[in-house]
Amino acid sequence: MKKIVICLFAIASAVAVNAQSTTTGNSDETVVTNKSSVLVVPFESKMYLSDIDRDLALKNGMNFQEIKAKFRAALDREIFISLKAYYNPLSFYSIEPKESVKELAYIYNSIGYKYEVVPEEVVVKKEPVGKKLLGKFKKKEKEGEYIEAGIQNGEVVSQVDNREKYMKTKLTNEKLLPNLNKKYGASYYVFINELDIKRAANDAYQAAEEQYKREIKVHYTIFDDAGKEVSSGAIKSRFASGQNDIDKIIKVQFPLIAERIVNNLVGPDEAAVE
Repeated sequence: MKKIVICLFAIASAVAVNAQSTTTGNSDETVVTNKSSVLVVPFESKMYLSDIDRDLALKNGMNFQEIKAKFRAALDREIFISLKAYYNPLSFYSIEPKESVKELAYIYNSIGYKYEVVPEEVVVKKEPVGKKLLGKFKKKEKEGEYIEAGIQNGEVVSQVDNREKYMKTKLTNEKLLPNLNKKYGASYYVFINELDIKRAANDAYQAAEEQYKREIKVHYTIFDDAGKEVSSGAIKSRFASGQNDIDKIIKVQFPLIAERIVNNLVGPDEAAVE
């Protein structure tokens, strides 16, 4: 019951924010075409972690729940927009709020989460003025320390793994996708698992030199209608430490992140054609 109340508040807040900003979901945006459909599942209220909400609250005159609701709706909106070129996107922000709350509560109760090692780090970087915004890929081996669990030299040893991880969705209810397929007829399901906004811990960005950056990290998992995983991972984007305008953060960062998630669904060849 508590979870449903929290979800209802988040969606109600998002609807209110929608009247003020075009970055949130809009029921008038639903498109019906002969393209395959993709249903976007926004992150659960509890799956939002932020180090900068106090700064955002002071700058934007919003409380913490309003900030979370706005980010949640805006991310859904940008993924919806990015999907349009390839699919018929479906959003829970396009249906009646009470029905949306009910459907999302069922979905959240039918899935679980598991940490996985990030297979590939994607840093979305804003290029200098006059250049196109591009996703900068970095594929690197994660540094980690491994100690096998067990008894070594008479002492109990546990495993340590310091490699970067992301939150992955697990389908714990085998009836979830069949039920969603009947209702929405989607070919793919994009689960936004978690949204993190943190102060980036990277030697390349020194606070003392006023080059310290903040980092957005969006965890996602994409399934096809049979429950097969198509893609999963985390997309990261950095922005200036002094940027606290929530509308500007959304306007600059979220389209880049959404585009990369969608490209991981359609594949590089189809994305290049567009």
